[in-house]
Amino acid sequence: MTMPASHRRRRSIAFTLLELLIVVAIIAVMAAAGVPAIRNIIYSSTSSLAESQLRLALNAARDLAIRNPTGDTAAVFTYESGGRLTIIPAVHVGALLDGQDPGLPYTDNANPKVYRDVFVPTAMVDPVQLPQGWMVRGFAPPGSIYNSSDRDINNQTVVQNGWYYENFSGTVIGNRNPNIGTDPLIAGPSRGNWVFPENAFFDETKREQGDYRQTFMVRFQRGTGRVLGSTFIPSVLLLPRSRIDSNTYPTALADVTPPIGPNDWRRVDRIEDLVGWARSVLALDARQAAALIGARSTDCVTVNSVGILGLYEETRMAAALGAGGVNRITGTIYGTTPTQRVNVGSANEAPKAPNIDINLWRAGTAVNAAGADFAQSEQVQVRINSFMIGALKARDIYSGLNFTDGNRPIDADVRLFVMDTYLGNPKEVKP
Repeated sequence: MTMPASHRRRRSIAFTLLELLIVVAIIAVMAAAGVPAIRNIIYSSTSSLAESQLRLALNAARDLAIRNPTGDTAAVFTYESGGRLTIIPAVHVGALLDGQDPGLPYTDNANPKVYRDVFVPTAMVDPVQLPQGWMVRGFAPPGSIYNSSDRDINNQTVVQNGWYYENFSGTVIGNRNPNIGTDPLIAGPSRGNWVFPENAFFDETKREQGDYRQTFMVRFQRGTGRVLGSTFIPSVLLLPRSRIDSNTYPTALADVTPPIGPNDWRRVDRIEDLVGWARSVLALDARQAAALIGARSTDCVTVNSVGILGLYEETRMAAALGAGGVNRITGTIYGTTPTQRVNVGSANEAPKAPNIDINLWRAGTAVNAAGADFAQSEQVQVRINSFMIGALKARDIYSGLNFTDGNRPIDADVRLFVMDTYLGNPKEVKP
């Protein structure tokens, strides 16, 4: 029988199995080649967006200072676990006589008093958020981070200002770095550090952990908009907790008399006008004011100004440091390791102290003693300092908590900005 012509035509335009496999292979090769390019396009786009948002927030705070003749303004950097880095515009509302060491009671004779500037978020300018995963660190210059000693590593007497103040007793917490070992890169009172917003890494049920809430800001002078730079003026930012237990809130403020009642105006969780509330609190006696908005209060954040900022992507920094990723709860390299959970919570909740999550580097190795955890956290912070200025090399990377060999430079991919003192604008510089 002869096949109909229409059948022959349909057969002539069909594909064989071999042809289909070749087409699929070509598509797979093209997709594999295109994925990195697409990722680079997305990264470049979010990088540009992050820079635009950073500049927007800084310019908004500066413009507010020019229009505000009554007090300085600031762009304060905050971060909540699993969220986005937020830049909050704040205004200066007055000064508070507070205890120098947030870890000691206000009435302790060993706790000398210091004036702190008080900043409050303003409703005149909206907060600005960076894209997911993009972070900013501020450079805390030499002399701005202290431990409990009044002498630096050269045995020279220093004046403690209470910012990133750590009553050091052998443990390392977050950005506060004592002098451990003989590593010349170890950060201490006389060395600078790249600090991260630690406002969310604390236990809100324990008032004595209020000093864990610490961050940085860019401060602008009232009327002129000039950047004050890295001043050593201790300050606090009023940043009320997300949750307040009405049963424990009155008893948490032992220094307040009479005790705060359910409908008391001194309860910050019932206030909409934070600026007016803070000014009213500052009119109280010093002890009560310090209890409500001092460095020991978990409704406030200890903050100081910086003049240099580093913009980067957290997962890229983690990879450059040799980590296996970021903590799934915080979205950062901060978290809780097994030896720390006795004091700071479980692995399934946000850490209650600003500890670097050493598990990200441990990669299944045995759990170390608590002292080893803290010592390794210190080393990670040292490598972060190198990463931020483009000085990280292969020999500095942690691999299973051991340093790798090689002198190969690691691409930091950090954008550094120096605040122009007079113009008040961020200027990008090369490390």
